[in-house]
Amino acid sequence: MAQILFQLKSALYTVLLLLVSFFALLIGLVCTLTGKRLNTNYYVARTFYHVAGPILGWKFEVEGEEYLWKLEGEGGGVAGKKGRSMVMVGNHQSMVDILYLGRIFPKHAAIMAKKSIKWIPGLGWWMMMSGTVFINRSNNKSAVASMTQAGDDMKRKRISLWIFPEGTRHMSAEPDLLQFKKGAFYLAVQSGVPVVPVVCENYHRLFDGKTQFNRGTLKIKVLPPIPTTGLTAADVPALMEKTRDMMLNTLKEISAPRTPTPISELASPAPLLAHQESRTSYFGATGTGTGTGTGAADEQAVEDAVGEEEADDGKSIKSINSKPKIKSKSSKVDVKHNEIQDDNEGKGKSKKQKKGVDRNKKLSIAMISDFFLPVVGGVEGHIYSLSVEMMKRGHKVIVITHSHPNRTGIRYISPGLKVFYLPVLPIASSATLPNYLLYLPYFRHIILSERIDLIHGHGSLSSLAHEALFHKDLFGVKGVFTDHSLFGFGDAVGVLTNKLLVGALRNADGVICVSNTGRENTVLRAQLDPEIVSVIPNALVSEDFTPDPSKADPNYITIVVISRLFYRKGIDLLIASCPHICALFPEVRFVVGGDGPKMVELEQMREKYQLQDRVELLGRVKPGDVRDVLNRGQIYLNNSLTEAFGISIIEAASAGLFVVATKVGGVPEILPEDMIEFARADEEDVIRALTHAIHTIKAGRHDPVKAHERVKGMYSWAEVAERTEVVYRQAMDAPHRDTAERLSRYLSLGSLYGPILCCIIAVQHYFFWFLEWWDPRDGIEVVSRDCEWDLDRLKEVGLAVRLD
Repeated sequence: MAQILFQLKSALYTVLLLLVSFFALLIGLVCTLTGKRLNTNYYVARTFYHVAGPILGWKFEVEGEEYLWKLEGEGGGVAGKKGRSMVMVGNHQSMVDILYLGRIFPKHAAIMAKKSIKWIPGLGWWMMMSGTVFINRSNNKSAVASMTQAGDDMKRKRISLWIFPEGTRHMSAEPDLLQFKKGAFYLAVQSGVPVVPVVCENYHRLFDGKTQFNRGTLKIKVLPPIPTTGLTAADVPALMEKTRDMMLNTLKEISAPRTPTPISELASPAPLLAHQESRTSYFGATGTGTGTGTGAADEQAVEDAVGEEEADDGKSIKSINSKPKIKSKSSKVDVKHNEIQDDNEGKGKSKKQKKGVDRNKKLSIAMISDFFLPVVGGVEGHIYSLSVEMMKRGHKVIVITHSHPNRTGIRYISPGLKVFYLPVLPIASSATLPNYLLYLPYFRHIILSERIDLIHGHGSLSSLAHEALFHKDLFGVKGVFTDHSLFGFGDAVGVLTNKLLVGALRNADGVICVSNTGRENTVLRAQLDPEIVSVIPNALVSEDFTPDPSKADPNYITIVVISRLFYRKGIDLLIASCPHICALFPEVRFVVGGDGPKMVELEQMREKYQLQDRVELLGRVKPGDVRDVLNRGQIYLNNSLTEAFGISIIEAASAGLFVVATKVGGVPEILPEDMIEFARADEEDVIRALTHAIHTIKAGRHDPVKAHERVKGMYSWAEVAERTEVVYRQAMDAPHRDTAERLSRYLSLGSLYGPILCCIIAVQHYFFWFLEWWDPRDGIEVVSRDCEWDLDRLKEVGLAVRLD
């Protein structure tokens, strides 16, 4: 009943908002004709508050409202008369914030919003008429111009601007704030106007976005203006932190006390490497530059001002302020797995006892992905290595993937990993065609016969993993997903992939990313609660990548590149920088391994500059030959334009090579700064970084053996498995969602995509019931426990393999 009332009140709120938005067109037209266009927002805001407030039963007690209307000193004045200029900043909890804005929004004020809102019927039209500053995040030059114009308008028209500095909605039971974005404070400093903080009481007790939308009275407190006179761009971070601290203290002061732990104090199960703010700039310690320039700062400030809400679509993003302990020698995070597990047990103890969950129970796990052996790659290797380690920990593990030529049905891979190669054909790059139903008959039979407890999908482009997450609740199994990639928000591939991902992960019980950057990217793309997203890196078998300096030619400094020769791997940067490095350093040569469409351009470059004796193109390199190729060099070059982790980088570092890599994605997180030199994704900076690396090798400042030992201590599959097991236990403890709740969550994904998914789920259920009738469970042979591989048997096979 509570869920139904919540849905009805939410629908009522939306209808009232749309009605007032269309009525706002008339208000805007009248204000424009009477010369009061800058007061449009005030009249519309008050109209919505006086209409929706009494209907929904929300009232506000305001303290310090005079600070919004009157400003003393330079640029000061009174709203509604001569006007005044200020940047107003407020906490952003949900879309219901429009109610509190309706109560306090002053005259002579405008708001800043993302450009996409402009095209919403009614709301967008009114905002255009009211002088809203629209920011186009996809075009930084346009966004910077809009910010600059907004600052000029503030001073010229003596108006104020409202910005939510958190950048997105954030709702939690405990009064808390996300980290602020710099845009609002940059604008205030640039314009020389004060910042006026506005704090609305935490209203989770009235509206939680899920089950309750109650009546009540809330407190709003407007804090005194914070002057910015005399401040520069360098003072923006201090101004931002000062404002946030004041607002957070006020939020806790005016909000009713809560007992749960704030989400900002919760830690994801083990981040990768601690963020090292003290890293050198792009130009490094020997460079001549000191930063990225004013233009880059402007663009970053614009992005911060608008925030990350374009990808959010209504799901709050909670603050994560974990503070991991760092080992001084290797900068590797010291993960206290037992403490994490104990904390999780304490928080959910009563629920687990009620459900009777045995936390020591060994699980039956199905790894599911389009990407697996015999194709070799990062995802494929990750699944295999993690599966073997999970088997060592006593769990039963199977792998489900699509077929390959001459490989269909059930196969066993050493040391006894059972693999189901389903008769599903890939369409491109080992990925199958996205679908929601065709996989169900195979999935049902395997889940029932193998008695699977948990599925673990891998890969954003894996249709098999996505479909398994849609089917899992039919069988009462839990689902975890690992995202190994980074995708954008503007290109066609990114838009399609993100839309498929948000549906697949809507009811996931746990999500894993391989880097902190990947975590942020996935949370935005899939509209996830960050609390269920963990960071667990890749790893390697360090014994397979040991250094052997004797194999490197002492007469040369060899730069090794092993990569698929595609555009996104930055091969164009290699083509552009290679001739310059060869001209600057006669003793340098390149060894390039890999194949792809860029091979032709590499060959043309080698011919054009007559570098046949300096650039060796190996073509495709077999996995067993990677170590031998790495040991031929002293420097490893990775030019990727996007990279969630970069497993090849730690393989090269383990083999004793000094690494040069573009500073993209999760790459800055995987190695300490003295083992890697970063470059921007442009030709000149790649040349600068390679020059630094060559001088480092010449000076003997890099020890391959010590580098191997450090990497060996940083990454191991045993540790990855241990941390993944924590996520599995959390997923097993997650409450079961019934069909109604799952449909409700799908429906919240949008007016078009949500209903489509609900229709698919309805068809899925009918198809499932048909399969239950057509192929009864009683007729499915269950795999006997006696046929399963136990830990002792696994060790015996491993020993036999080594002896052979």
